[in-house]
Amino acid sequence: MTHFDSIFPKQLLLFLALVSVASANEALDVLEGKKKASDIQLPPAEIVPGEEGTEETGAKEDLIYLEPEWMASPADAVWSRAILFEDAANPWVQQIAIAGMFDWQASYGKAEVEAVAATAAKNIDLDNTRTRRARLGARLRAFRNTDLEASVELAGDNDYNGIEKLSARTEIAPGTSVQYGKFRPTFSPESNDDAYNPYPDRSMLTHMLAPGPSLGVMFNQLGQVWDYGFGWFSSDASPNIPSIEGNGFLAFNLCRTFVEPSGKSVMCTRWHLDYIHNLDGGGSGSIPRYNLAGKRSANGNQLVAQNPAFRHLFSTGISIDQGDFSFTGDFKLAKGDATAWGVTLSPTYWLIPGTVQLVGRYQYTGSDEAGSLVSTLGTSSDLAFDDSPFFIGDEFHSFYLGANLHLYQNQMTLMSGFEQVIIKDEQGGNFNTDAAIWHTGARVSF
Repeated sequence: MTHFDSIFPKQLLLFLALVSVASANEALDVLEGKKKASDIQLPPAEIVPGEEGTEETGAKEDLIYLEPEWMASPADAVWSRAILFEDAANPWVQQIAIAGMFDWQASYGKAEVEAVAATAAKNIDLDNTRTRRARLGARLRAFRNTDLEASVELAGDNDYNGIEKLSARTEIAPGTSVQYGKFRPTFSPESNDDAYNPYPDRSMLTHMLAPGPSLGVMFNQLGQVWDYGFGWFSSDASPNIPSIEGNGFLAFNLCRTFVEPSGKSVMCTRWHLDYIHNLDGGGSGSIPRYNLAGKRSANGNQLVAQNPAFRHLFSTGISIDQGDFSFTGDFKLAKGDATAWGVTLSPTYWLIPGTVQLVGRYQYTGSDEAGSLVSTLGTSSDLAFDDSPFFIGDEFHSFYLGANLHLYQNQMTLMSGFEQVIIKDEQGGNFNTDAAIWHTGARVSF
């Protein structure tokens, strides 16, 4: 056998293999010695949903979940005007944009407080309309690695409005960044931007526990699978620029993303664990961010002697996205001189993708101490924004079902839904409360 005869079968097999995955011209170049086989970039192997990955076909862990894209709309040209300047080649400033949010809410209903001994039952009117948020600010991209954000809050009273955010995030390596200034620490999925919350407001326990924006610094590492962050924040809850007050509180975040085939689609599951350690206990102005000491509740005129001193705050749960369906389940626990715990279950489904979304939410919160649970009802459950009238108890249930009409992506939404609330006061004066509320509202952001 000649030397040509010995190498020809190998060349032929290589040629046939390359033809199946590369162009015929490239395969001929390899056969004629003009190119090396290693120089040809072969297309990635297709991953079939439900099929186990191998070294030759790719691994399931390499799947990437792509967020659904919004359909093109004539309003795109209007919203794009929020970007005042954009030049990726500029070495100093790459983008300048204005940002804002307007959230108007209305509620129609009543709260029924049960009779106790000589105290007669009573009904509390919850009919109200108000602007919950009115924010205006700007975004700036500079030095190709720093994003600056600033916004002012114009809604609410003097203890609520002011500088809502004034922070910068600097990327020090791919996926690694440091955020500093005044901003909101991450605590549960509801810490995301209010503009993308599909419900009229955050859950009751989130408003009770989660700190508002404060002065701090946070280190973040974002990866394809694992994300984590840790930082420090001041205990000062000033509506403008907080000072470095007290020992502050420490915040830790951990998140794991799972992407896997599910039928003919891809499912993305995110698990999170958030922990906040309050170093100042009852001396903190940030935890809790409301102050009801010396005030009386609407159910039974019960006096709140002092605010709870929560030292340890936990939040863990999962978020699932698959096609038109999404679900978030979150468990929270707070411990200190009082203890509170609860779970929130929040499913959503696109009845008409990109236009009509059905939303539901169930909240449960419990405590063993009298009056440890506090909430307002109606247009707001945020006690820092509005604490009149507020209700206390030791067990809280809320059922919400509604639908949102998206006029333009998530940036222009009409919301409407029904909520049933049950507050039990068995550890206190037994002033149990039931409320039926119809919510409606509009939210615009840019």
